[in-house]
Amino acid sequence: MTWTWRLFTVRGIEVRVHPTMLLVVCWAAWHWGTHAFDPLLGVLFSLFLIIAIFVSVAGHELAHAIFAHRSGLAVNGITLLPIGGVAQIEPAPLLPTQEARIAWAGPALNLCVTLLLTPVVVVSCLSRGINSIVQLAMVMREASVTNFVLVVWGANLCLALFNLVPAFPLDGGRVLRAWLTVIFGRRIAGQVAVLFGYAAGVALLLAGLYFRDPLIGIIAVFMLAATLIEQRLLRLELAMRRLPVGQFAVWDMGGIAPDASLVHALHGGPRDLAVVDAEGQVVGMLWREDVLRYAALAYELTVRDVMDPHPVTVDLSLPVYDAYLRMLETGHPAVPVTERGRYRGIFTADRLLHVYRFLGSQQRKRDYSLVLAELLGLVAR
Repeated sequence: MTWTWRLFTVRGIEVRVHPTMLLVVCWAAWHWGTHAFDPLLGVLFSLFLIIAIFVSVAGHELAHAIFAHRSGLAVNGITLLPIGGVAQIEPAPLLPTQEARIAWAGPALNLCVTLLLTPVVVVSCLSRGINSIVQLAMVMREASVTNFVLVVWGANLCLALFNLVPAFPLDGGRVLRAWLTVIFGRRIAGQVAVLFGYAAGVALLLAGLYFRDPLIGIIAVFMLAATLIEQRLLRLELAMRRLPVGQFAVWDMGGIAPDASLVHALHGGPRDLAVVDAEGQVVGMLWREDVLRYAALAYELTVRDVMDPHPVTVDLSLPVYDAYLRMLETGHPAVPVTERGRYRGIFTADRLLHVYRFLGSQQRKRDYSLVLAELLGLVAR
């Protein structure tokens, strides 16, 4: 996200906050400032409470990020929002066990915090002589240490339990998908998790209307929107897994020879080029930024002097999605495509955009009753 403020970095992972968090801070300061016996004490209490809760949210997302990093995934950072946190984890192929482990990490950390705070909560309640729900409700309106511990304890418990609901985009939905992937495959597993996400979102929306609670309604709307995004990403991923990358590769006149003058790479404008020897083998990649960097010396250098000698290639039968993942792994905007080891073309970020447009034109509305019928058919078998 563009408009964010950096807070701190943990293990190379930046934690940022969105400016809309100021709305939450202002609301909390107003709420506790007007309800507390001492307005100044109420404002200070609200600030400490907001910090504690969002440290819990940041810890939840950091747990996801650290376990993702251990699984070899790149983590671009964490952004804190009024509705929670978002860990920006690069997509990559994962085993169901790895996906489940990453998803479990966040709720597990919140449960650990809840368990650690439980003795403190018990002691605080006993010291205040709280022995009924009414007394507990009265204490939770105070700007006191007891209420601070109670709210932080309850926030971590709610974070853990809510995120374990087996519905996208929550962690429980990802655990459900990982479990179902082992039984039915990723396509059916993803579609079922999305169905559960819509069901949970609608249930929350109805609960918000029934209890006349706008906060529940806002959470439900965000949950439904996030589920819709997950559904579209799932459709895109499944479609990209069916398309061979060779269908979208660009033939660039057979690449460029390693002993050619660098000036030849400037013909037609600088671009990413595969370096191919006389037998048609890819021996390197000539990246656009390197061509531009050495453009002033183009007549003095050869392609071999500038090329990347460790190219990553893909076979033309490989799915577009896997080629896209290879591009993410290497950090380069192109990958050469080969057939039985011989160069056949290049797949670039521009071609990936073309695939997106192609799939967008082919996309139709799906009837989820067909998904359920297919699932029932698999069970019947």
